[in-house]
Amino acid sequence: MSEIEMKHIHCYCLAAVVALLLMGCKHDEPASPYKPLDQRRVLVLSTSGEIYDHSGKKIKQLPNCTFAAEIIADGDDYFVSGVESRGRVGYWKNGKWNTLHVDFIEDVDHWTYGIGKWDYYIFLLDIPNVLKNSGIFPLENCHDFIPATHALRVSEGKCYVIGSGFDENDEKAHYKPVLYTNYKKEFLPMPDGVVSGECRAIYAYDRDHTILGGVIGRQPAVWIDKQYQIYETSTHQYLDGYTPLGSIEAVTRNADHIYAAGWELTESGDNCATVWIDGSRVHYLSPEADGTSSRAVDIYAYDNDIYLLTCEYNKVIDKDIFYLWLNGNIIMSYYDIQAIGFTVL
Repeated sequence: MSEIEMKHIHCYCLAAVVALLLMGCKHDEPASPYKPLDQRRVLVLSTSGEIYDHSGKKIKQLPNCTFAAEIIADGDDYFVSGVESRGRVGYWKNGKWNTLHVDFIEDVDHWTYGIGKWDYYIFLLDIPNVLKNSGIFPLENCHDFIPATHALRVSEGKCYVIGSGFDENDEKAHYKPVLYTNYKKEFLPMPDGVVSGECRAIYAYDRDHTILGGVIGRQPAVWIDKQYQIYETSTHQYLDGYTPLGSIEAVTRNADHIYAAGWELTESGDNCATVWIDGSRVHYLSPEADGTSSRAVDIYAYDNDIYLLTCEYNKVIDKDIFYLWLNGNIIMSYYDIQAIGFTVL
């Protein structure tokens, strides 16, 4: 065999070894973190601690629950914050109570407004503190702070809390929108000449980015990484009064689009459930709604799907009806409950 033939054989063997190594290192594509539509669970939480699924079935009554405030999901688990009737501090995980063993300097009433999870840490907003497992982290200068309904979010270990409070430099003591970042307080910017506002909604992602919603003056507004945008409403009939023209109550982000849910004032003087998509508004009303006052309660992005929870006051039965929407279509109606939020597992 010639030297040239030997070199060719050597090259072929080397190529075969490399190919085998590459085959051995090949990995399957990672599975999607999202479940297909028919495998998901939507859990709707009422203020009395009842949990309903997307078929309308009541699946859980939280034990010893005086008031339920918020529900979040982490994988196949769900967590609920609220008030436990025996005065203990903690949360419900998958419907079972978990007590946090926290040593408070003073024994006060505990009311957990919000809940977040990152890694094995549970964050609870228990004014005037944030509880991180058994640790206590006081919020800076919060004696006049009023938290939002869902006031706490955690992104990759970074904790955010929202609400409103007085600015000590404001002689007339107007309420202004507040953001806490890792327990440090700041007032969110507003346009010159606007003296009041509230922060009512938060979405946090990639650790350092936030989308906030609420009211600036009397207009619905969002803050994207603390830069404000005021959203238009369809009416200006109460231009000289104090009636808000709209509000953002929940926000989310999906495929670089921002969804801000809340309500706007109509020409008839009623509130109308509204979602602003990148600032453009869409009304969400049931087919039977007729001059009904309504509002958006919560919004959630899952994969490419947008879930929305709205509330309509029905004048005929003199009750609130809650509607769960998926991509603009009603998938369930809830009667005789007061829903405060939902999550998707």
